[in-house]
Amino acid sequence: MTLRGSGVARRWSRGALMLALVAAAPHVVRAQGIECDGTPGEREVRSLQFRGNRAFPSRELELRVSTTSSDFWQRRLHAFGTKRCLDSDALRLDVGRLRVFYQRHGYYEVTVDTAVTVAGDSDGVNVAFLIDEGQPVLIDSLRIAGLDSAVRTIVDTSELALRKGTPFDRTKLKATIDSIKSRLRNNGYPRADVAASHTVDSITRKATLSLDVLPGSRARIGQIRMNSEPLPGHEESRLGGPTVLRLSTVRSGDLYRERDLADAQRGLYQTDLFRNVEVRLAPDSAQPLGDSLVTLDIFVRENYLRQVDTEIGWSVLDCFKDRTRYVDKSFLGEARRLELTAQVSKVGYGTPTRLGDGTLCAGAIKDDPFSEKLNYFTSASLLLPTLFGFRASPTFSLYSERRGEYQAYLRTTLVGGEAAFTRNIARDLPLRLAYSLEFGRTEAPAALLCALFSFCDAASRAFITDQNRRLAVASAHIERVRTDNAFAPRSGTVLRLDLRTSLRELYSDPELEFLKGLTDASYYRPLGAGATFAARLRLGTVLGRKLSFTDAPGFVPPEERLYAGGAGSVRGYQQNALGDLIYISESAPSIVQGTGDTAYVRLGPTSDSQAVRRVVPVGGNSLIVANLEVRLRSWFFPELLQYTIFADAGDVWSRESPIGQRSHDASKLWLNGLKWTPGVGVRVFTPVGPFQANVGYNPFAQPAGAIYFDASAAVDQRLAPLALYCVTPNNQIPAVPNAAGKYEQVQGAVCPTFAPPRKNTFLSRLTFTFSIGPDF
Repeated sequence: MTLRGSGVARRWSRGALMLALVAAAPHVVRAQGIECDGTPGEREVRSLQFRGNRAFPSRELELRVSTTSSDFWQRRLHAFGTKRCLDSDALRLDVGRLRVFYQRHGYYEVTVDTAVTVAGDSDGVNVAFLIDEGQPVLIDSLRIAGLDSAVRTIVDTSELALRKGTPFDRTKLKATIDSIKSRLRNNGYPRADVAASHTVDSITRKATLSLDVLPGSRARIGQIRMNSEPLPGHEESRLGGPTVLRLSTVRSGDLYRERDLADAQRGLYQTDLFRNVEVRLAPDSAQPLGDSLVTLDIFVRENYLRQVDTEIGWSVLDCFKDRTRYVDKSFLGEARRLELTAQVSKVGYGTPTRLGDGTLCAGAIKDDPFSEKLNYFTSASLLLPTLFGFRASPTFSLYSERRGEYQAYLRTTLVGGEAAFTRNIARDLPLRLAYSLEFGRTEAPAALLCALFSFCDAASRAFITDQNRRLAVASAHIERVRTDNAFAPRSGTVLRLDLRTSLRELYSDPELEFLKGLTDASYYRPLGAGATFAARLRLGTVLGRKLSFTDAPGFVPPEERLYAGGAGSVRGYQQNALGDLIYISESAPSIVQGTGDTAYVRLGPTSDSQAVRRVVPVGGNSLIVANLEVRLRSWFFPELLQYTIFADAGDVWSRESPIGQRSHDASKLWLNGLKWTPGVGVRVFTPVGPFQANVGYNPFAQPAGAIYFDASAAVDQRLAPLALYCVTPNNQIPAVPNAAGKYEQVQGAVCPTFAPPRKNTFLSRLTFTFSIGPDF
């Protein structure tokens, strides 16, 4: 029998439509709930199975039915989770839903039955859907008409979802029609349409499809009409029509593209000047034969033009912090955006705000010498909607700040300025170019300056840390974000690239020249209903003025060095602790007399005399970080809790550096040469972002590195009070008396490495990290 476009076919289509509406009901049914309500005779669904299905996996069919088994812990322990019972009426509807699902995908001969069996006791049942898929109806011929030479290249039939010889899938037919219409409407054909017809021969199981493409006339944008609705209480709009047109990215004379209208609407929303925005093709726009002009309508509803935001919080490494921002969204008119920002952190610990002994802050902050001072940031920024008519957004900023990186450095900028230029170079591909010039200084641990750059005496260190210098940086940032969610993505990719350079030609201090590059790629993919696989690879390097990956770059400002380790990096290490380390001794050294007036400053041979007070992260000029994790939604509170199983890896090193005497070559770029740290974590989704607690297992010993003693608190009066001493046991660095009779070590000697005692218990190898915000 052959079903054609009239009679039987129309009656079958009406029936299929009714069943399709029924098939869409599971989401509504589930929203209403099929939980057990205590009615006598209810039977709990202990398991749900699908038998005989080959074309579609069971996990996909589960999404098409309302019958659902109880949660895992409810089935196993009869506690926690949701207990769900069998609804006979819903079960019969599920049979129809599965039939419609199969028929829409080309399986017209499908039969579906059910089997309900007792599960252990009279209160539980096992439900199985018995499916006989039959043979699918295959596409025997596919005709696409209406493609002239101009349209054919736009449609590109080789990339369409339908193919000859594949099952006659109505969802793919709709996707094909939508794809053709979308491609045409994004290439100048605003009223493009597709007329589809088909015949199905149920005996031969063959289908014939015909698609007639109706592109219409190609058009450009002509008139753009503006309609602005002011705020309640205001008689007229405070933003003129020319300003709104300038903010939109569509222009008269442009080829009509629907995606450009969507981009214009999104761009107007992002200015935060409007509560509601609509950019659309005018219903009365004419479409005569041949090339034509179409009219666009832009409707906007204005928002408040001034705004004050404030945020107060507490974090592990910042203690209490506050951020206040004032925004004038139309400063001096023309939608110029003025932002005034003030931010403070380390409140409660950094002077002059310390409360008591900082007991309200986390204990880890006491190990950071750069948290002794209050950190701050103040800025004034002016954002222009366009620049000389170009579709770009320039920003000009003035700022002053003091910011620190945990145990690594403290950067104080007396005054700084930045000019930035942002433009989309392609769809969803913004490029930001910036030039900044600041006058300030960077403080770093004395041990780091001594070990890396041989600035071991107080005068040499002061030359670097006590002088305010010019730092001019030109930078470029480009990123492509294609994910389904900003905070908890389940699918998509993120690609980022950052380039920064400081050269004397940019008016930077000649001592501060470098070239820095960072690239970051993330990938997300769903694994079933509640699981997500996530992966990230991060690479970075810092070069000197010479473009070489083998030569050492020379002096690099500590704030531009690369660091890894912590909650957002390799979670088996504490913040910035991956890579080479320098150690600061807890115990005072001994002065061992040598020949004449020469002596040696050393730690004793016992583990008690070699205690480490804190570590100094060295960072490096080469970095690689890899993250692999599976994210699992909680059974109990799926919208609130998420569990993570992860394996992080990475390494940070300095090329041609003697720190730790570690040699690195190209083999370190392979994943099997990295420090792998597996672990588990939990996320709690809060209004300010996901809070994360992770525990990573780190089987690696701390790296060998130099150990120093800071004599500022020396009890031995023979040590210079401001000197830094290499105190590695049995070191052979001579110390001789200075003019004041204090022993000082000779300059230029390399401090031998020191291997701290290793703890071998399981608990000592666990690393706990906490943070707020997405991992990557």
